[in-house]
Amino acid sequence: MLSIKINAKELAGKLDKDARYMLEKEMRGVVADVANPIRDDAIANAEGVGLGRTGPTPKPSGGMHDRRGKIPSGIYAFVEPNKGAVVSAKIAFRKTRETFHAFFLEYGTRHMAPQPFFMRALGETRGAALAAGQKRLNEAIGRMLK
Repeated sequence: MLSIKINAKELAGKLDKDARYMLEKEMRGVVADVANPIRDDAIANAEGVGLGRTGPTPKPSGGMHDRRGKIPSGIYAFVEPNKGAVVSAKIAFRKTRETFHAFFLEYGTRHMAPQPFFMRALGETRGAALAAGQKRLNEAIGRMLK
Protein backbone atom coordinates (compact mmCIF):
# COMPACT_ATOMS: atom_id res chain seq x y z
CA MET A 1 0.00 0.00 0.00
CA LEU A 2 1.22 3.44 -0.93
CA SER A 3 0.22 6.38 1.21
CA ILE A 4 0.78 9.97 0.21
CA LYS A 5 0.16 12.85 2.60
CA ILE A 6 -0.13 16.36 1.26
CA ASN A 7 -0.37 19.43 3.42
CA ALA A 8 -2.86 21.45 1.36
CA LYS A 9 -1.95 24.72 3.03
CA GLU A 10 1.76 24.24 2.30
CA LEU A 11 1.03 23.15 -1.28
CA ALA A 12 -1.20 26.18 -1.89
CA GLY A 13 1.51 28.44 -0.50
CA LYS A 14 4.08 26.98 -2.88
CA LEU A 15 1.76 27.26 -5.86
CA ASP A 16 1.07 30.89 -5.03
CA LYS A 17 4.80 31.57 -4.80
CA ASP A 18 5.41 29.87 -8.15
CA ALA A 19 2.52 31.73 -9.74
CA ARG A 20 3.90 35.06 -8.50
CA TYR A 21 7.35 34.14 -9.79
CA MET A 22 5.84 33.22 -13.16
CA LEU A 23 3.96 36.51 -13.39
CA GLU A 24 6.78 38.71 -12.15
CA LYS A 25 9.78 37.18 -13.87
CA GLU A 26 8.93 34.76 -16.62
CA MET A 27 5.99 36.57 -18.22
CA ARG A 28 8.09 39.71 -18.71
CA GLY A 29 10.59 37.57 -20.62
CA VAL A 30 7.83 35.94 -22.67
CA VAL A 31 6.39 39.32 -23.64
CA ALA A 32 9.87 40.62 -24.48
CA ASP A 33 10.48 37.59 -26.72
CA VAL A 34 7.24 38.40 -28.57
CA ALA A 35 8.07 42.12 -28.92
CA ASN A 36 11.69 41.83 -30.02
CA PRO A 37 11.14 40.17 -33.45
CA ILE A 38 8.51 42.79 -34.27
CA ARG A 39 10.93 45.56 -33.30
CA ASP A 40 13.72 44.00 -35.36
CA ASP A 41 11.46 43.71 -38.40
CA ALA A 42 10.33 47.33 -38.03
CA ILE A 43 13.98 48.41 -37.99
CA ALA A 44 14.72 46.31 -41.08
CA ASN A 45 11.64 47.75 -42.83
CA ALA A 46 12.72 51.31 -41.98
CA GLU A 47 16.14 50.67 -43.44
CA GLY A 48 14.53 48.98 -46.44
CA VAL A 49 12.47 52.05 -47.36
CA GLY A 50 15.56 54.22 -47.01
CA LEU A 51 15.04 55.80 -43.60
CA GLY A 52 18.50 54.75 -42.45
CA ARG A 53 20.31 56.69 -45.18
CA THR A 54 22.37 59.70 -44.23
CA GLY A 55 23.55 62.66 -46.21
CA PRO A 56 22.02 65.02 -48.75
CA THR A 57 18.97 63.76 -50.65
CA PRO A 58 17.00 65.63 -53.30
CA LYS A 59 13.46 66.71 -52.38
CA PRO A 60 10.61 66.40 -54.87
CA SER A 61 10.47 70.20 -54.96
CA GLY A 62 14.06 70.34 -56.25
CA GLY A 63 15.79 71.39 -53.03
CA MET A 64 18.08 69.25 -50.92
CA HIS A 65 17.28 67.53 -47.66
CA ASP A 66 19.95 66.46 -45.17
CA ARG A 67 18.97 62.96 -44.00
CA ARG A 68 20.23 61.98 -40.58
CA GLY A 69 19.10 58.33 -40.63
CA LYS A 70 17.96 58.33 -37.00
CA ILE A 71 14.56 56.63 -37.37
CA PRO A 72 15.74 52.98 -37.45
CA SER A 73 17.90 53.48 -34.38
CA GLY A 74 14.98 55.17 -32.60
CA ILE A 75 12.68 52.13 -32.77
CA TYR A 76 12.57 50.32 -29.43
CA ALA A 77 10.65 47.67 -27.50
CA PHE A 78 9.97 48.15 -23.79
CA VAL A 79 8.29 45.69 -21.43
CA GLU A 80 6.17 47.72 -19.06
CA PRO A 81 6.06 46.98 -15.32
CA ASN A 82 3.52 44.42 -14.17
CA LYS A 83 0.05 45.72 -13.42
CA GLY A 84 -1.39 42.83 -11.45
CA ALA A 85 -1.67 39.87 -13.81
CA VAL A 86 -1.18 41.99 -16.93
CA VAL A 87 2.23 42.22 -18.56
CA SER A 88 2.52 44.32 -21.69
CA ALA A 89 5.14 45.59 -24.06
CA LYS A 90 5.35 48.77 -26.05
CA ILE A 91 7.04 48.97 -29.43
CA ALA A 92 7.48 52.56 -30.55
CA PHE A 93 9.89 55.09 -31.94
CA ARG A 94 11.49 57.80 -29.88
CA LYS A 95 10.05 61.20 -30.64
CA THR A 96 12.99 63.53 -30.87
CA ARG A 97 13.79 66.55 -32.96
CA GLU A 98 15.39 64.28 -35.55
CA THR A 99 12.64 61.62 -35.67
CA PHE A 100 9.40 63.58 -35.25
CA HIS A 101 8.55 63.02 -38.91
CA ALA A 102 8.44 59.21 -38.60
CA PHE A 103 4.66 59.36 -38.10
CA PHE A 104 4.27 61.33 -41.33
CA LEU A 105 6.45 58.85 -43.21
CA GLU A 106 4.50 55.89 -41.83
CA TYR A 107 1.02 57.19 -42.63
CA GLY A 108 1.70 59.79 -45.31
CA THR A 109 0.26 63.28 -45.64
CA ARG A 110 -1.80 65.00 -48.26
CA HIS A 111 1.48 65.98 -49.94
CA MET A 112 3.23 62.60 -49.88
CA ALA A 113 2.40 58.92 -50.10
CA PRO A 114 2.99 56.75 -47.01
CA GLN A 115 6.15 54.71 -46.66
CA PRO A 116 4.93 52.09 -44.17
CA PHE A 117 7.63 50.46 -42.10
CA PHE A 118 6.32 50.25 -38.56
CA MET A 119 2.80 48.78 -38.62
CA ARG A 120 3.77 46.50 -41.50
CA ALA A 121 6.16 44.70 -39.15
CA LEU A 122 3.31 43.46 -36.96
CA GLY A 123 1.64 41.59 -39.80
CA GLU A 124 4.88 40.27 -41.24
CA THR A 125 6.30 38.95 -37.99
CA ARG A 126 3.22 37.87 -36.06
CA GLY A 127 3.84 34.13 -36.52
CA ALA A 128 7.54 34.26 -35.65
CA ALA A 129 6.88 36.49 -32.63
CA LEU A 130 4.19 34.20 -31.23
CA ALA A 131 6.40 31.16 -31.81
CA ALA A 132 9.25 32.81 -29.89
CA GLY A 133 6.90 33.68 -27.02
CA GLN A 134 5.45 30.17 -26.93
CA LYS A 135 8.94 28.64 -26.87
CA ARG A 136 9.94 30.87 -23.95
CA LEU A 137 6.69 30.07 -22.10
CA ASN A 138 7.22 26.31 -22.57
CA GLU A 139 10.76 26.64 -21.19
CA ALA A 140 9.46 28.60 -18.19
CA ILE A 141 6.80 25.99 -17.45
CA GLY A 142 9.40 23.25 -17.79
CA ARG A 143 11.62 25.01 -15.23
CA MET A 144 8.69 25.38 -12.83
CA LEU A 145 7.76 21.68 -13.08
CA LYS A 146 11.27 20.46 -12.23
